[in-house]
Amino acid sequence: MCMNNRDQVLVEELKNGKEKTLKIFYEEYFALFVSFANSLLPSEEECKDVVHDVFLKYWDCKEDFNNLIAIRAFFYKSIRNTCLNLIRHQQVHQKYLTENLQYLESDDFMHETIMKKEIFHIIHNEIKYLTAMEQKVLLLALDEKSNDQTSLNARNENCANILLNLSYINILVVLCRNYNSMYTLRLAVVTILDSH
Repeated sequence: MCMNNRDQVLVEELKNGKEKTLKIFYEEYFALFVSFANSLLPSEEECKDVVHDVFLKYWDCKEDFNNLIAIRAFFYKSIRNTCLNLIRHQQVHQKYLTENLQYLESDDFMHETIMKKEIFHIIHNEIKYLTAMEQKVLLLALDEKSNDQTSLNARNENCANILLNLSYINILVVLCRNYNSMYTLRLAVVTILDSH
């Protein structure tokens, strides 16, 4: 299929990175591409996001296309693949929610989640009272980084572990002051150990 002169100029200008031409192309095809995405996804906003992302993806590889048919084919294929990936992700998410809905609706989940969030809030507020080295080690541990990722060398690893344990002890003392029940304290200890 032969391109008309306008299409040829459009493709050449797009290849050369002319942003004004991209705007013209965008305005001409955006609604069409969103409509295509909308045949796969129900949310128009989500479809618009998909098309925006594909425009960015196209702009990164614009030099690879020699005609308008190839460009449009790229858009349709990329939009379809992105929409299908979103659908798959939503199905996995929905399956997780369905399988865990009973637990998510339970008071136990609500209580434990609130307690963990509260505990981490207290921990992060109390960290400022630790020594600089204790803060560094504890924050690395809470961020789930192992001690060998710190700048400490192997000879200082025992020192780092001692500081980490002291930091945990200091935090547990604060938690004891803030929470009276043994259940809450046990949950706090489990929370801290899980992050270690």
